[in-house]
Amino acid sequence: MSDLAKMRKEIDEIDTQLLELLRRRIRVAEQVGKYKLAKGMRIEDPEREKQVLSRALANAGELSREFVRDIFERIILESKRAQRQGKIAILGPRGTFSEEAALRFMKSPHLVLARDIEEIFDLVERGEVEFGVLPVENSLEGSVALAMELLVKRNAKVYAEVILDINHHLLALPGVKLGEIRKVISHPQALAQCKGFISSLAVATANYPSTADAAREIKEKQLRDVAAIAPLAAAKLYGLEVLKEKIQDIDHNQTRFFILAKKDHAPTGRDKTSIILSLKDKPGALYEILEAFAKAKVNLTKIESRPSRRALGDYIFFIDFEGHRSEERIKRVLEEIEKRASFMKILGSYPSGG
Repeated sequence: MSDLAKMRKEIDEIDTQLLELLRRRIRVAEQVGKYKLAKGMRIEDPEREKQVLSRALANAGELSREFVRDIFERIILESKRAQRQGKIAILGPRGTFSEEAALRFMKSPHLVLARDIEEIFDLVERGEVEFGVLPVENSLEGSVALAMELLVKRNAKVYAEVILDINHHLLALPGVKLGEIRKVISHPQALAQCKGFISSLAVATANYPSTADAAREIKEKQLRDVAAIAPLAAAKLYGLEVLKEKIQDIDHNQTRFFILAKKDHAPTGRDKTSIILSLKDKPGALYEILEAFAKAKVNLTKIESRPSRRALGDYIFFIDFEGHRSEERIKRVLEEIEKRASFMKILGSYPSGG
């Protein structure tokens, strides 16, 4: 065996040990989550997180501090995901991208299926679930109008965000070949986003209420000449096989989900805050709002206007920016904006892209 082969073998052995240690850490984190749940304790413990990170940096030795920080911040996030084992409401049925977002946020969720978006708010605000998954924005289709409207009206807070890559897959019964497919079924939006691939098959299409409903139809009726366009969650749920992966016409399609809760997230050091506001009816009103952010050197990550539904030409603004509402500089900015706006509501502060 060459010297290079020996070194590579040693690296492989170390990687195996690292993975086993990470698995052990996650298993212990799950036990911590069960303990906290039984005691009614919050998952977030910022002081404990600081201790873990500080100890890791102190023991970094010759390793780059940035390298160690990045690794342990990701480990801490994954450990918190493992600790979350409560109820989480998603827009039903199962096997949808909302379920994938829930699984990205929480390791072992108890899924509660909501009939519509408004029921997700109901379940969270009544305390029947700890969290709710709300689709708010798609990189191709834009914002979800009803979600934005309910964020204005309702009291649930934004606790976290999940950015999910939207990949559409062609699913069929086990053993079915692509050449046997005569019809493709799915939600109209999924069919539209895969129009090019469907055209290449020269098959009929049919609309279904959701991608998951289409997958379930194939399973329940054992349709061997029909394929569904759906996420991997639906394939696993209904025992279907993937005939073709990532068949969407445009790559880099992402959906942003808000995780709703009764309270927003404790500070993590890498946070965003979302607010809604309406402007006073006077010249330069929007400039005054943006000036407050600029003077405080607060970076905006999103600004969007939508009709207020009160009068023609009257708009409300959804603004996301870096920082947590508990930070002194952010407090000062929010106080200044509240003076300059006719209405302002803080939707919540939460980890950026968590």
